[in-house]
This record gives sequence, C-alpha cells and structure tokens, in this order.
Amino acid sequence: MSEQTAALTDADRWLVDWLRIDSEMRPARSGWAYGSLAGLLLDVGRLFTAAPWPDGGQPPGEPGRCFIESITWAANSGGELAYVEGWAWDVAYPVEHAWCSTATGTVRDLTWPRPGAAYLGVPVVPKAASALMGRHGGPLLHGNGMPGPLTLEWMRDGVPAELLVNVGRPVPPA
Repeated sequence: MSEQTAALTDADRWLVDWLRIDSEMRPARSGWAYGSLAGLLLDVGRLFTAAPWPDGGQPPGEPGRCFIESITWAANSGGELAYVEGWAWDVAYPVEHAWCSTATGTVRDLTWPRPGAAYLGVPVVPKAASALMGRHGGPLLHGNGMPGPLTLEWMRDGVPAELLVNVGRPVPPA
C-alpha cells in the first residue's frame, strides 16, 4: 500500500470509490477527455482535509448557499483561500458542494455546521472562478442535477491548467 493510499480515511475511500463506479459506467465519448463529471474529478480533482470551523465557532455562511458563500469568501481572502467545487461526503452519502481551502488543503466549509467526512473537488483560482460563475450564471460544475455548459466544455476539452490551484492531495490511482 502506497503512502498516498494509506493516508486516505475511510470516508475518502468511499467518496473515491463512488466516483470510480460512476466514471467506469460512463466512458468518454470519442474526442472527449472525460465521460462524466466523476471522471474529471478523479483526474484533476483533489482530496481535502475536513476540519471544524476555526476557534470552534459556527461557520458564518448561510446553509444551502455553499457556492455563493464559498466564492465570496475565497475572492475576498487576499489569496489565502482557493475556491473548491466538487462532492463532499455528508453523513451517509455524497453531496454536490463548494467550500474554500487553505494553502495546506484544509477545508473551510462556510455552510455546514459539522464538517463533512470527506471532500473531493476541483480547486480553482477565485478570481477566475468568480468570472466564470458570473458568465455562466451559477456554479462551475453543478446545477440542477445536470452538467452545465462549462462542465460539458471541461469534460470535452479538459480543465485549463491556469485555472487550477495546487492545494489538496492528489487522488491515488485505482
């Protein structure tokens, strides 16, 4: 077992395995980089370390508004936080979610009073994420249970490297 695999929590493994099953069921179309959002996340997504809100307080964001709360905080952090969008393992299952990450890959979840068990998402430069969200009218990856135009573009062409922030841990190979 590699050091990288050994560092995974049970919840990390559940989330990665759940995404792998989805990805295996949806092979990429001819000429596309990924067949599903799960495939994209497994390739360019990162794992993040769950943590309670600093100082033991309650997160300041409004529940149910993770995308807007997270992009607002990341954009106003002076470069201290990355915007991350992906999936978080809640109590018993994965949920579409957004959060912020510190430079060390620690989650700053603005809207969940209790941290999720695992987080896997695409860390994006906040200024770029904000501009893309404004242009597309919503989250980068999620929206009403269907991939939006940006998600489909990234599934076809890949995520532009200049948008990504190098935080979190790589997803170990299968």
